[in-house]
Amino acid sequence: MAKPDMEKWDEERYVELNTYFRIRIQGMVDSDPYIKDLIQQAPGLQLQDLVERMTEQDQGLWVEFLELDRIKLHIDMQNHLEGRGKPFSPRTGFGSSSPDEDEGFSTW
Repeated sequence: MAKPDMEKWDEERYVELNTYFRIRIQGMVDSDPYIKDLIQQAPGLQLQDLVERMTEQDQGLWVEFLELDRIKLHIDMQNHLEGRGKPFSPRTGFGSSSPDEDEGFSTW
């Protein structure tokens, strides 16, 4: 995998898109009859099934979000390896080590 372009990192945009897709995907799961049918037919829903049901505009935003997410992962891993930032936890990833620590925003 190629090293992400760190110049493109925009934390505010990442948080905005993360929040947007959390709400958007939950709305699709709750209201899209095709998605509801997929959930009933199979034990697990594939992310690609959701992305394919998004509008072209949302699919473009999804690509932007994935690029920012790759950059964030790279930053988090680099910070972890260099002993900076929040330590990695198998339960919470690179996020807060406890739910009380970050009551505001949480990423997937």
